[in-house]
Amino acid sequence: MRLDSLRQRQKDLVTEGKTLAQLGEQRTPEQATRYAAITAEHGDLDKTAADIAAAEKLIATEKAMILADDARVAVVHDRAVDKPWGSFGLFLQSVQHAHSGSGIDVRLSAAATGMGEQVGPDGGYAIPKVYADGIEKMMWESGQVLSRVSDRPVSGNVMVFNVIDERSRVDGSRRGGVLGYWTDEGGTPTATQVKLAQVEMKLRKVAALGYMTEELMQDAPTLDAELTSAFAEELLFLVEDAIINGAGVVKPLGVLNAPCLVSVSKETNQAAASIYTTNLSKMWARLPARSKAGAVWFINVDVEPQLDELTIPAGTAAVQPRFVNYGPTGILTIKGRPVIPIEFAASVGTVGDIILGDFSQYRLIRKDSGVQQASSIHVRFTSGENTFRAIYRVDGQPLPRTAITPKNGANTLSPFVVLATRS
Repeated sequence: MRLDSLRQRQKDLVTEGKTLAQLGEQRTPEQATRYAAITAEHGDLDKTAADIAAAEKLIATEKAMILADDARVAVVHDRAVDKPWGSFGLFLQSVQHAHSGSGIDVRLSAAATGMGEQVGPDGGYAIPKVYADGIEKMMWESGQVLSRVSDRPVSGNVMVFNVIDERSRVDGSRRGGVLGYWTDEGGTPTATQVKLAQVEMKLRKVAALGYMTEELMQDAPTLDAELTSAFAEELLFLVEDAIINGAGVVKPLGVLNAPCLVSVSKETNQAAASIYTTNLSKMWARLPARSKAGAVWFINVDVEPQLDELTIPAGTAAVQPRFVNYGPTGILTIKGRPVIPIEFAASVGTVGDIILGDFSQYRLIRKDSGVQQASSIHVRFTSGENTFRAIYRVDGQPLPRTAITPKNGANTLSPFVVLATRS
C-alpha cells in the first residue's frame, strides 16, 4: 500500500475510533468489538502505524542511496542537484512521485518548502524560478492593460518615491512649481520651489489555486502548456481588473477610483446607454496634449456596435465618418488611437464602459522575485488531484495626484478620462 494511502487509513481509523469512544456504554456488541479491534495492543491502529514507519524508512533509505550516488557523481562535477529538469512537466512528475511515496528525486531537496513528504502531511515543493518566470513573462506579453503600465521591480515589501505634484499648467505651477522667464541680458530669474508628493506603495498578494488530476500529471508536455497558461491567465485577469477597478484596499488603486479621474458629462437629452461622437470628442479634449500620442481606448465589447455606426454630418443629405475608423489591418481606432475591448470595462451606459487613458501614467510595483509557485497533493487527496498555487505580489496607482487645471481653458485635464453614466 502507498504511503499516502496508509496515512489516510490511519486518519480514518482515528476518526472511527473517536466516534465509537463517544458512544461509551451505548455501543452495540458489534461496535464494541470494532472499537477493541481498532484500539487494542497490536490492533488496527498499531499495525497501520507500523506500516507507515516501515514505508517511511524505505523512502528515507532510498533518498540516502540517491544522495550517496549523487555525491559520487559530484567528483566529475555532474551533480544531479545542479541539473534542471528538462521541462516544467517533468518537474511536476517528480513532485507527484515524491508525494505518492514512490521515490524522491534528489533535485527536489532544493525545492522543498519545509513541509515536504518527509516531514509532514501538509507538504509541498516550491516550483523552480526558471519555470515560474514563464508565468510572469506570459502575463506581461499578453496583457492589453498590464503591458502598457509603468512598472518597477522591488526587492522589499514597500516602495516610497517622490512624484512631481503638478495640479495646474498656469505659470508658476507647471511640473509642480517650475517657472520659466524671458529675461534681458544680465537679468536674474526669481527662484521657485518644486512641489513633490511622496507616494508609499506596499506589495499586495494575489494568488491563484488550481487542481490537476493524476492522469494529466502523467503527460509532461501537456503540463507545461496547460499549467503555465492557466495560472498566467488567472493572475493577469486579477491584476488587470485591479488596475481598472481596484479600490486601493487589499488590491491596487484602479483608474476608475483615482482622484485624478476626469468624467465627461453626457449630452442634453442623450439616450440611455448610448454613445455619441460628441462624447468621444469631448473625452479626447480632456486628455493632456503630452498623453495623446500614447493613449488607448478601452471599451466594453458591447460598445463596439455603436462605434461602428457613428458619423458626423458633413453637409446637406450627406454624412462622413470622421475619427472613428478601421485601419487597413482591421484595427478600430478613435482619433488615430487603438480601441481595445476588455473584460474589465463596465456595462454600456455606466461609468467605465469606455476609458481613454495614457497608462504610462499608472505606476505598478512588483516583487523582483516574480511569481512564486508551490504544489501539494494533500488538499484534494481523496479525489486523486494535485494542488498548485501561484502567488504574485504587486501594487499600483495612477501617478497624478489630481486632475490638472490647464493654462488656458475651463476644463481640467487628466491622463484618465471616462464618460459619465447615461441613463
